[in-house]
Parts: sequence; C-alpha cells; structure tokens
Amino acid sequence: MQTVSKKIRTAAMLFLLALTVVWTLVAGKDLNFDFRNYHLYSAYAFLHDRLGTDYFPAAVSGYLNPLAEVPLYAMVMSGWDDRLIALILALSHFPVFWLVWKVTELVTADSKIDRAHACVVATILAFLSPIQLTTLSNTFADPTAGFFTIAGLYLLLKLSDSTNGRIAFFAGMMFGFGAGLKLTNLLLVPGAFIALLFLPRSRGARMAPMLLLAAGCAAGFILTNGWWAAKLYAHFGNPIFPLYNSIFKSPDFIDSNFSDRRMLMYGAWTWLVLPFSMLRSGTMIYSENSAPDLRLLLLVLSIAGALVALAFRKMQSRHTDCENVVKPPVARKIFLVYFLASYVLWGTLSGIGRYAYVLWLLVGPLLVSIMAAHWPQALTRISLGVAVVIQVVVLFVNGNLYWSSHYWSGKWLDLEIPASLKNEPATYLLHGVQSNSFIAPYLHPDSRFSNFTGQYVQPVGDHMSEKMRSFLGDNTHPIRLVFESNYAPGISALTLAPNSDKEINSLLSGYGLRLKNLECKMLILKGSQLEKTFSGVGWVPPTLQKKNENISAVMWVCDLERLPQAELENELQKYWAVDKVFDSVEDACGRALDPHRIQTVRTSTGWFRNYFNTVTVLMAKNDEVLVHPTLSMLTFPMGKLSEWSGKKVECPDILKHVREADFKLTPAEPAN
Repeated sequence: MQTVSKKIRTAAMLFLLALTVVWTLVAGKDLNFDFRNYHLYSAYAFLHDRLGTDYFPAAVSGYLNPLAEVPLYAMVMSGWDDRLIALILALSHFPVFWLVWKVTELVTADSKIDRAHACVVATILAFLSPIQLTTLSNTFADPTAGFFTIAGLYLLLKLSDSTNGRIAFFAGMMFGFGAGLKLTNLLLVPGAFIALLFLPRSRGARMAPMLLLAAGCAAGFILTNGWWAAKLYAHFGNPIFPLYNSIFKSPDFIDSNFSDRRMLMYGAWTWLVLPFSMLRSGTMIYSENSAPDLRLLLLVLSIAGALVALAFRKMQSRHTDCENVVKPPVARKIFLVYFLASYVLWGTLSGIGRYAYVLWLLVGPLLVSIMAAHWPQALTRISLGVAVVIQVVVLFVNGNLYWSSHYWSGKWLDLEIPASLKNEPATYLLHGVQSNSFIAPYLHPDSRFSNFTGQYVQPVGDHMSEKMRSFLGDNTHPIRLVFESNYAPGISALTLAPNSDKEINSLLSGYGLRLKNLECKMLILKGSQLEKTFSGVGWVPPTLQKKNENISAVMWVCDLERLPQAELENELQKYWAVDKVFDSVEDACGRALDPHRIQTVRTSTGWFRNYFNTVTVLMAKNDEVLVHPTLSMLTFPMGKLSEWSGKKVECPDILKHVREADFKLTPAEPAN
C-alpha cells in the first residue's frame, strides 16, 4: 500500500485554507433567515435563562440546543468586526477537510492512481459541495456538528483492522456529539450500526463493538444535549420540545409531530430521483437556495462503472489465475454501506440538503475511492479532472450560494432602534414566519417575546395554552406588535400604508387585541445586499441608490390595546364557523395538509391555515375555498364556503398536480 506524503497533505490543506479565506471575504456575511429567526436569539435566551420569560419567541427552532450558537452570539454582541467573525467561523469549520483527507486515505488502499492524487481530488470535491460552501463561515450549526459525525465515521472505519473496543466507544461518542449539537444528525447515526454488520467477524464478535458504539452514542448525546433536554422536560414536559409531541403530549403544542417535508416532492422515493434533480439550478429542489451539484450523479455512474468492471473481471477469472488480485479494503465496504444507508434514510424522512451536510462532504472520498479501484487508471484521472472543472463552472455560473449575502460594514448587525424601545420594557408579539427574534438582545432586558403568528400559530379561544394565556394576560408592561414590511426603495418605503390598521386588526382579533393607533416606530436593519451576479459573489459594487439607503430590512413596532370581552367573543364565533369547514377539508386530504387542527389565521382578505409540515396553505377568500401547495404557483379550488359546512369533500392529489406542473418556485407568503 502506497503511503501518502505529509508534505503533499500539508500543501493541500494550505491551498484549501487559502480558498476558505478567499471565499469567506468575497462571499460576504450572510444575514440568513435562520440567523434572524433563531441563531442569535437561542444563545441569548440560554445565557440569560429566558425559557420561562418568553414563549415561542422564535417558533419551533427557538427551542433547539443553543450550545453551538454561543460563540457566534459572544462575538456579535461584543461588537467584533464582521470580517473577523466570519473568518473565525470559517477557521472553526475548516478542520473537517483534514478528516475528509484521513477518511480518503483509509478507503483508497487499493487505488490504481497515486493515493496522494486521490486524496487531493477527494478533498477538493468535498470543498466544492454547494451545501458546504453555503455553510462555510456561516452561522449554521451543521459544520460544527458535522465535524463530530465525520470523526465518528473515521473511527468506525478504523475498526476494519482493529479489535480495540475503545475505538467503537469513541466513535459512538463522536456520533452522539454530532446528534446532540444538531438533532437532524440523528438521521446519520443508524447507518453506523448497519455498517458494523459488515465487519469481517463472526456474529458474536460483532456484538461487542455494537454495544460499545451504542454506549458511546448515548454518552455523547447526553453530554451535549442531556442538560438542555432536562430543562425542556422540566418546563414543557417534552425533552425535545416541541418535536414528537404526539408522544410526549406537552400542552404547549398540538398533539402532532413536527416533520418538515418541503423537499420530499416524490415522497419516500425522493432519494432515487435526487441525483438527477440536483443538476438543476433552482430553489427548493433539495435546498432552499439554488445549489446545483453533479457529484452525486457522478457517484452513481462510478458505482455503475465499478459493477461493470467487477462483472468483467469475474468472467475473466474463470480462465486466468486470480491469486494476485488485490482485495478491496474492508474500510471501503463499511464506508459504502454507511453512506447508502444514511442517504436513503435522509432522503426518505427529510430531503433537506443542509441536514445531509456530512454526506455531501463524503461524496468526494467515496466517488474517488470507487473510481480509483475499479476504473482504468487513465480514465479515472481524466474523469476526476473533468468532474472538478465542471463542478467549478457550475458553481461559478450559478451565482451566490448564500441566502442573504451582505457587504462588509464593520458590524455583523447594525440595528437602528428608537431609544424608547431600549429603555422601556414591553411585551412584544412577533408576527410572521420570520420571527425577527434577533432584535431581543437589543431591547430592554425585562421585555418578553412571543412569535405568536409564525411557523406555528398560537391557538385562540379555548384552545389557547395556559402559558400563552398568562403571557397575554400580564398587564405589567405595554403590549406591542412587531412585524416586517416588504421593504423596497422609494419615497414611501418607510411609511405604513393607510389601510394597515384593517389588516393588523383582522390578524389580532382572535387574540383580543387591536392597534391603539398607527403611530408605529421603526427598527431598521442596516446593510447593503450583494447582487447575485452571473459570476457569483458580488464583485459588482452596489448601486449608488442602495449604498445611500443602506437598508436591509424594516420592522414596525406598534402599540396595542385590548378588545372588550363581548367583541372578542363575537370575533371567536367567526373563527369557529370557518374552522368547521377547514377541519372537513383536512379530514379529506389526509397528510397532504399536515398537521391537522392548526390555528386558523384571519386577515383582511380571508382566512388561512399554514401547514408547517408540508408548507401548504389552505385558504378561504370571499366564498372560495382554495389550497396552495408548496413549490407551486398553482392554487386548487376546493368548493364554496357557502355550499357546505362540515361536509366531506374530495381532495385533489396535490403533490401529483405540482409534479405535473413542475413549478419549482417558492410560493409567495400569503398575507396573514
């Protein structure tokens, strides 16, 4: 077996480190949706023990383990330069490439090409993953958690030539750390146990590493997430609140499991279609952003080519002496089984690209190891070189991979806040799927926050939880509404529309609230967004108009007052009449509208239910009942509101209609 030169490895790591720094500085800072929604807030809430103060302040995600977000919060709130913060994040994410290299060394023992060449190409292909570039130097926890998961896999592969039980235990701990920091990494754990079944040992001899792996997983998970699970259980009666609430039955969430199925366009068979659909440059294919990737299809082709080569060799072996045939490394067999098992599980239950961050990094080593072992030497070199070039071109043409990339300004967050909001505590109701809970650390520390109408809409009337009822019933501080306007440059961009009160009061009516007046204050998030240029990453300077405005987002803060009790009861009667119809539609459509019996939202133009598992909207406008599915520009009629109430209706095959129309556009958020 060839040894890999340490000098080559060092040179490769330095080259990738230079690329990391360049990418970080050129790509800009990403004030992405999740950062504004919960990344900053979750660390703030943890450090200031706000679990009992706020209530659903950042929707469902606000209750995830905050540990990975604490360093980011400390740097942002200390006022560090935004470039320095991004570089520190990038450097903390970079060591994963060293692990990718080490994994490649283990699985290329029988490589026909130089192993150093194989390791270099595998690591570069890992770097060129769109999901990797999306998260590199960004605020997501996926790289941090992913490092531990890949470390666990590396130790698992070491078991192929070792009987040391401690390796299995520490491998388990790494998997447990990864899952504890990011719960979605639990999808990547079962594959490790399946892979161990392929160790070249007797059934009894495999049992010991299995048990040690399980013990390590439990230990790692408890160390990173056990303390947080205990806090959630003590407060809500659910250690992973609000997930899997059909099991834990917390009164603070509906009796349903949260399951984000936005990307499962082809249901449980999405994983089978994905290698081809990933070639497209479009949003909401397997990631919210456009992230075309040809590497998975190349992996499929490499496996197909290897099978052909193996079949050909088997035919030849009948007529030739095979004593000199090099046996494939057991590590690669374990690696392949782990990857396939994890990929199918992820593609069946999730399909969301970032949650498979680890797998996208591992495509490089697996692709290279299979080609290098089974394909002709010259063809392997040419194919891998072409793959790298094409992937670079695809990424270059695709444009900026970040969600909301901004020019460097010296601050990660530059928030303009009226002094009165900093100095006076209040109860803040955050409206919208984007909770904007990132504002919380900048307001008075005695303030309280609830994202009452967002990803999860708080129930009204008798269905309202006791904690929410107590939250709204506290008259200690003034109560205020916070919502983001669709900012666009112009003369009236920083003024509220004259009829805004009608829209806002419709939204608030079920909660017994209304606007006190339209004398609302503004919170302005300063910043200039990078253009998504043809060449990729904002090398074109911002226009003079955008530079002068320097506005990224505008949020309004409006004072509220309470409705008289009789008026509230009258409003709730209107809710219940519509709910009867919507409940019948849900019963007819089954899992296409999931979860059932979520809270209806009222606006000035109609009634809506936003289903967070399928991101589908059921609506009633005037006398029409309509359903608007995710990833579609189409709206399907469901009948007339006046014709039936509580009667059984036939639900169209929503996913089938979307697939036939093949519109892959994010639906506009309905006014609610």
